[in-house]
Amino acid sequence: MIEKPLEAGRRGSRSRSGKRPWQYSLRFLFLLTTICAVLLSLALVSRHFPMESLIFGTVIAIAGAGIILYIGELYVIGWVVDFLSAIGMPKIHAKPIPLDYEVVAEIVVVTLRDNIATAGHCQAVQKQLKHLVADHHCNFVLDFLSAGNVSMSFRPVMVQLLKAARREAGKLGKPYRPLLLPQGDVFKVFDDKQQAVEAMSRHGGHGWVVLCSVPVGIRAVSEA
Repeated sequence: MIEKPLEAGRRGSRSRSGKRPWQYSLRFLFLLTTICAVLLSLALVSRHFPMESLIFGTVIAIAGAGIILYIGELYVIGWVVDFLSAIGMPKIHAKPIPLDYEVVAEIVVVTLRDNIATAGHCQAVQKQLKHLVADHHCNFVLDFLSAGNVSMSFRPVMVQLLKAARREAGKLGKPYRPLLLPQGDVFKVFDDKQQAVEAMSRHGGHGWVVLCSVPVGIRAVSEA
């Protein structure tokens, strides 16, 4: 689901994880102290039990070498499998699902479905939306009624569509009339497709993008 984007963290000097630099210094110091204590203990034990310490160290070294060899074997096997797959099985690129839309007067109603769940799907939808703008359409209703999971990457797609629609309206010589929106909102949201079409049919301007049937889980899609 689309979630409300987080604001850039400019408040304070904390790192991205929210922890101050001195906390990392304390952790590193504690880890270094622990390692030194363990090494010192092993040195003291080896003086009193040299044979046992030698045997224990040998076992640890063999176990460590075995783990390293096992990881290396997995890495080599994975590389060989990927290489054989690349030369023997050509990649099959799934064709993008055609965009479902209808034209009502001068309004293009786009029905969004489960083809926007990944960044790749978003790019495919964006490409088809560009074709609609290239066909001299500049008024869009995006219907989320049949949409499933929506990628975060779809929000920039809608913003780009809004900009392209305004530019196309200017090229066509159609007047642009801004929508009355709450402060901070970018897109006007309607309850359903019929309400959106009826309301925007009475709107005197062109070059706009509105949303309808937006689930509560992705309601933040309409905010800046």
